[in-house]
Amino acid sequence: MFHKLSAVINQTAARLPARSAAYFWLFCGWAIMLWVLSSGNPSLNQANEIPHIDKVLHFIYFSVGGALLAASGGLKWQHLSRRWLFVLVALACSLIGWLDEYHQGFVPGRIGNDTGDWLADTMGGLFGGAAIIWYLLPRITSAAERNRC
Repeated sequence: MFHKLSAVINQTAARLPARSAAYFWLFCGWAIMLWVLSSGNPSLNQANEIPHIDKVLHFIYFSVGGALLAASGGLKWQHLSRRWLFVLVALACSLIGWLDEYHQGFVPGRIGNDTGDWLADTMGGLFGGAAIIWYLLPRITSAAERNRC
């Protein structure tokens, strides 16, 4: 079963872009959407029935951001070790999460500087970055090298 899953992931990785610019521009779009979402006043009346759903949403959103940033950085700076790339992605996601919370403090109707949201942002970025750096990025680069030959 794991062999089949690995084969599917390898095929998917072979279809992903091997240029850092693609992931960088997707990350820029992600950051712009974060600003737009943070500037509004969400009406998640039904979501309040599920405890801590906002933390789950923060985690998921920042997992995507961390993954895009890791893919962009990993393809751009291939000489960096995986650990250094992970540290950079973790710091960037944590800083962006803190700035997002700080920004929300100035938006009418929003409560900013929520440590739980910031922690969910940071953990999401760590998860997304780690998944890309240690699992998908090596497959993308090896597929790109095979396609060049």
